[in-house]
Amino acid sequence: MRGPPAKNLRDEAKNLALRMGYNWTDNTDPAKPFTGFMYNGHVMVAVTAKKIRYGLPDNCIVEKEFPDDIMNIRDLLLPPYVLRELWVRTQNERAYRRFYILPGTTAEIEENTYEHYRNTHYREAYWKKAPYRIELLRRKEEGEEGGRDP
Repeated sequence: MRGPPAKNLRDEAKNLALRMGYNWTDNTDPAKPFTGFMYNGHVMVAVTAKKIRYGLPDNCIVEKEFPDDIMNIRDLLLPPYVLRELWVRTQNERAYRRFYILPGTTAEIEENTYEHYRNTHYREAYWKKAPYRIELLRRKEEGEEGGRDP
């Protein structure tokens, strides 16, 4: 086990955001149905964390599983550059599954190497055979190797 256990779901979400290199700010308005913001540089994400007892199926359609949560995230009055994510933590796996919530659809995040995040249901063999692969290069930070020049 890594570190002491978190006291509640909000603390667990904060710990995960910090491990991924983000800063965290809790939502202090109980009228707004989300957990908090994580931000780093020019990226800001509104996060809703949810804990469920049983695991989700591998081919989960999150809009059907959690329609109210999806609607609440989409209805947040935030600028369009603020991303929205639903994090679902299952009791059995003790890990989060992250979903991007876009205006017209949702997408599960399988792997994000920049954040050192890998979904427990990552299908490595499937993605190795994918017909298209895109490498997104980010700008170099000062003193950093790789990336692209500004």
